[in-house]
Amino acid sequence: MTADSHSHHLATGNQFVADAQKIATTDFAAARALWQQAGQAFYRAHQADRNQPEAALRLAQAWMAEAHALHKEGSPNATVMWQNAAAQSELAFDLDPRNARIAMAAASCHHYAGDAEAAEAWMQIGQHLASEANQAQDPDRQPGDEPSAI
Repeated sequence: MTADSHSHHLATGNQFVADAQKIATTDFAAARALWQQAGQAFYRAHQADRNQPEAALRLAQAWMAEAHALHKEGSPNATVMWQNAAAQSELAFDLDPRNARIAMAAASCHHYAGDAEAAEAWMQIGQHLASEANQAQDPDRQPGDEPSAI
């Protein structure tokens, strides 16, 4: 597949997510169907370019949405979906190992999957990377500095 098909599938998935978010509070079943279609589009985007971290992350996020829906229904399969989303988040992180957002997604997935140790480790990685990013944006900032309140 080409980069064009990657971009097309990513855009299609993003549109499904936007449509789902519009109706999620009024028709959860329909929103869930749209999220599943988004997941399929993100899967195709990830298959089109397996080195593209955003497609890998968006697929993880689609699985997170499905895990949340299964949890909401009380399904015992929710934990398995959280574990799958965690693994996919880790794959996305492998493609972009400086991305705090991806590390925090992995932490969240591990938390909901019931793996507190992995969740804590990923949270520490995410916080460290976020701190580094903040330091790079503001070189005068010292670790632990908090923005001042007005």
